[in-house]
Amino acid sequence: MNERKNWIEAEEKFRKDINAIIISPSCGKGNLIAFDVLFDNNDIKKGGERIIQCSVCGKYEAIFYRKLPGNWNSQNPGK
Repeated sequence: MNERKNWIEAEEKFRKDINAIIISPSCGKGNLIAFDVLFDNNDIKKGGERIIQCSVCGKYEAIFYRKLPGNWNSQNPGK
């Protein structure tokens, strides 16, 4: 249960700061990496998902957004 709570906290940190440095709640070794995927590349207003993945163990979480956070797509310029 504690691991799930830590993933939720990581998701909130990335919502505020896409460049946050967060250790993986799963393995405790890798850093989490966040990247964004639009539902429709032609219409940003349709929302998308933010994938947060560990650089070592590969575990990931996907957060679906209908209302995009202010730092949306900042790691994916030009996409």
